[in-house]
Amino acid sequence: MAVALETQGADASTPWVQRAGATYPAVVDQNNLLSSALDFKAVPNGVFVGEDGTIRYAKYGGFSIESPEDTETIRKLIHGEIVQQTGATDPAAYTLTSTERELVETRVRLGSELLSRGDKEGALAEWRKALDMDPENLVIRKQIWALRYPERFHPAIDWEWQKQQLRQECEEEIAKGVCGPDGCPLPPRRSS
Repeated sequence: MAVALETQGADASTPWVQRAGATYPAVVDQNNLLSSALDFKAVPNGVFVGEDGTIRYAKYGGFSIESPEDTETIRKLIHGEIVQQTGATDPAAYTLTSTERELVETRVRLGSELLSRGDKEGALAEWRKALDMDPENLVIRKQIWALRYPERFHPAIDWEWQKQQLRQECEEEIAKGVCGPDGCPLPPRRSS
């Protein structure tokens, strides 16, 4: 199955599912619950869940069904072979406390609710607060971009623009002291 992480809902994800010609179920995670549950901060991901419900393999970031390496991994998993995990969370990266994670999740859900009520600016403000707490979370960052710059995502994704935008925002966050030049290895500064 496919899961679209799309805070704007099913209408925003439907064109992508149709273009992919998906012949399998596709669901929408409008509240970013999957990324919270599996602790990933970037997409696309490939997660293989065994019949017993345990995750047998996960590649976070950069997974593609068009990649020969990724499709070979899935083939091996289907045939019961053991494969090495890739794309695991960097153990040196900052971690959020359970309370901080819950607050980030709550702000994402609140933003989605505000958006569903037509309050675009309120949604953006909540998502920005969530991103300030979790600055390396590209899932949240891209939802902000998709709402602010829809022409960069529909009908096609402008990957070059995303790279430039990320560089610019990272420079701004370094200047503000949110992150250091090597990323965000420590939890971001909290206001009292």
